[in-house]
Amino acid sequence: MVESIKELRKICYKDSKKKRPLYMEWFTMRISIYVTKLLLYTGIHADQVTMLMVLLSLIGSGMMAFSSIWTMFIGITIIHFTIVLDNVNGEVARYKKEGSLIGTYMEEIYHVVSTPFIFFSFAYGIFNQTGMNIAIIFGFLIAIFSSPIVLRAIESSVVKKGLDRLKSKDGMLPKKYTMLKGEINIKGGSTELGSKLYSTYDIINEFLGFPFHFVHIHILITLELFNYYYNFMPPFLLPLLYLVIYGSISVIRQFISFIVHYKGKTIFHYYNALFGKN
Repeated sequence: MVESIKELRKICYKDSKKKRPLYMEWFTMRISIYVTKLLLYTGIHADQVTMLMVLLSLIGSGMMAFSSIWTMFIGITIIHFTIVLDNVNGEVARYKKEGSLIGTYMEEIYHVVSTPFIFFSFAYGIFNQTGMNIAIIFGFLIAIFSSPIVLRAIESSVVKKGLDRLKSKDGMLPKKYTMLKGEINIKGGSTELGSKLYSTYDIINEFLGFPFHFVHIHILITLELFNYYYNFMPPFLLPLLYLVIYGSISVIRQFISFIVHYKGKTIFHYYNALFGKN
């Protein structure tokens, strides 16, 4: 017998101090526990929920790219549901004590795949409806630059260098990898400006990044669905404007991020935070 919703909340979020996006705390976490309760009757595991998230995001993206406005609406609704499932997989994992590196890996696949795939599909769907090449151009820019590619490059480089040092058995912290003055700071590196910009980025990202950007698309397609019947503005005007604005902001944001983290030598801070400081 599965516990009551009240008890499930206590079990699934007991001592949980993980910071989650505001949209999850405001909305999806209030729904996800009910989905979790239903799934607990089925014996499904957390990793299977994550795989379902990836599958649904691909299906929803395909529906947005190649079909009518109604199918686009259904597609983004399916994708929106994956945000709920993003809470569900954690709840199932905590309930069944299944937390693992594999689970984190599977969830990261969802985040790496879903954002670029969904944005480009959204843009391609607009192109199919309007024939305007600008949708493809900015959809491509968003697909590339909306994710934190600079930070991911830093993290990948640090892990790669760490593995290389481990294989060579020459010691993890040669002097050339410890070019730090002051405390380790992975949120902005060595510059005060970098730290301030990182904090500002965190605030902005709550409303521009995952999962709010999927909410943006859902609202835009919903408005476009009403416009299809009532013709109160040119077709797909708002979605096109959104792609142009969001694409431009994404490129500028990553360009600034590169400069800040390069000057702040953030990669050294990451390396020393992970492998220890001399």
